Amino acid sequence: MFIHLIILSIIIGYILKGRLSNFEYVELKGSYLIAVGFLIEFGIVMAMRKSIITSGYLTFSMNLLMYILIFIFVYLNRKNVFLLIVGLGAFLNAIVIFLNGGTMPVSAKAYEAAGLTCTVNNEGLYNLIDGSTRLWILGDVIPYTIIGKFVISIGDVVIAVGLMLFIINGMRKRSS
Repeated sequence: MFIHLIILSIIIGYILKGRLSNFEYVELKGSYLIAVGFLIEFGIVMAMRKSIITSGYLTFSMNLLMYILIFIFVYLNRKNVFLLIVGLGAFLNAIVIFLNGGTMPVSAKAYEAAGLTCTVNNEGLYNLIDGSTRLWILGDVIPYTIIGKFVISIGDVVIAVGLMLFIINGMRKRSS
């Protein structure tokens, strides 16, 4: 979903007479933190899919480290309101993930509504919503079928809005 969103944001940025080259005027601190965070998440998911590790203390700790890196990045860039919106979305996701033992709760009904086969427990850091799930409403409960088939969370929607606004605004930024 986020790849589609980035492409759409760039298209809108160009329609609004922006340019990708204008990003050189965007002040961004600690961007390496986001890159390391994504590498950690990618590594966890791949290791789980290959049955190298299972959900537990290690995945919880690595997930925690990933979110700490994201929040440090947001803090370093707190003057950028669009990155604060991204941070709010990440915070919403983090709340539900850590209240549920380090896994994102996912709605089986949302999976079906998106036209997906429900294989959540084989997909890494996810668990099906059940009676013991805390704050399930912040989990992956929204079927998304605009381009592709996904199930997303309210936090993902907030991240998407912040990311789109950040990209569009960055493309329109001019030198001072």
